[in-house]
Amino acid sequence: MSDTISSGQFSLAGVSAAAAAAFREGRKASSDQEFLQAIQYFSEALEFDRMPALFRARVFEYRGLCFWLIGEFRAAEKDYKESLSTSENIDQMARARVRLGELADFRGEYDVATELYQQALKEGNLTENLLVVGRAQRGLGILARRQGNTERALRQLTQALAIFRQGGETREQGRVLTSLGRTRQARGEYQQALAAHREAYMLLESVNDRWRVAQALNDLGECHQALYDVEKAYDYHQQALKLATEAGAKLLIPEIKRNLGVDLVESGQYEQGLVYLQAALQGTREHGNREHEALTLYQLARAYLHHGDDGLAVQVVLALTHVAELLNADRYRALGAFAHGELLFHQGRKAEALSELNLAMLAAQTAVDRGILWKLHAAMSHATENEQIAAVHLNIAAEFIRQTAEPLQDAHLRQTFLNAPPVLAVLHAANINPNQI
Repeated sequence: MSDTISSGQFSLAGVSAAAAAAFREGRKASSDQEFLQAIQYFSEALEFDRMPALFRARVFEYRGLCFWLIGEFRAAEKDYKESLSTSENIDQMARARVRLGELADFRGEYDVATELYQQALKEGNLTENLLVVGRAQRGLGILARRQGNTERALRQLTQALAIFRQGGETREQGRVLTSLGRTRQARGEYQQALAAHREAYMLLESVNDRWRVAQALNDLGECHQALYDVEKAYDYHQQALKLATEAGAKLLIPEIKRNLGVDLVESGQYEQGLVYLQAALQGTREHGNREHEALTLYQLARAYLHHGDDGLAVQVVLALTHVAELLNADRYRALGAFAHGELLFHQGRKAEALSELNLAMLAAQTAVDRGILWKLHAAMSHATENEQIAAVHLNIAAEFIRQTAEPLQDAHLRQTFLNAPPVLAVLHAANINPNQI
């Protein structure tokens, strides 16, 4: 397989000087993340007649990506489909399929995305196009993570990273490292997640990709948030929101606002946190991103429950359950059932709560989400009437906490996690001294 990898170099033979000039200006503007300007230049390039089909298809792809990055999804999809149908060049068709896969994934259409990525991977292997192979592997890895198969996700993402390291594709390495970090976080492997996100941040900053640097900052903050290092998380998320706003990264802003909302609720600023969470929910719905809609609904449900707003919690849990079924992925089924179980427990319906928490447990175990599992076991220890079974759940929760804390290299971060009230409550109930972990 060729070790040459390029995201933009291809022959301009047969392209008029004026069209080529507009194309180059569009590429420069896109590289500078001036996406509206890039769209204008690419549109100018497409106005010229008698252009080679491959050139025309590539311009459609690049313009589609610019539309995608500013949140114009219908325009992006139209351009990607034009790119797919304009040229019979297998490499270019595979590139367009990967882009369409990313769009389908964003919308929560996982079966459609899987089919597109698998076809692109087949075509990329056939033509020995490392760029396409790496992107398709990354896409399939992300889908595996979303659907709870984190072992497969790690394999595919690691393969994608090796391909991009071989080809020296800095931006693509950063994108894969972001996905690897998120997968490690979903497994509760926060030390490895932090390492991946830090490397992603450095690589993306080196190519001045402000859009994805904001994403890396957000992800770093999310790891600290999961470990109850809320002050540090808030700092990261504030930086991420500022950069995303400056870069016009509209797709990222709802996700960052969700995290800021969680940070504020966790630090006792409930009303301010709700403002961010509700803004995040509105943004995810406007973009049609079901995954982030589910995550936001889950955080809203927990916020309402823990502050006694049961009526609002009921509405949000129902919405979360609906979105989880649309996504048809274990991770979100686990979140939906967990929130529903906690709601039932708050309503004093312990038997029903336990049944729902058991459903959440089955889905979460499939998804290998340690960060959810310890909380679930802690909740089940409260819901069950059997003291022996409650003790078993407490011990399992404590073991997951130990597995989370021990690998953390930062002593302050480890102690912050172990001494967070929800964690400390489990450890004390299980008669474990946090200082001995």
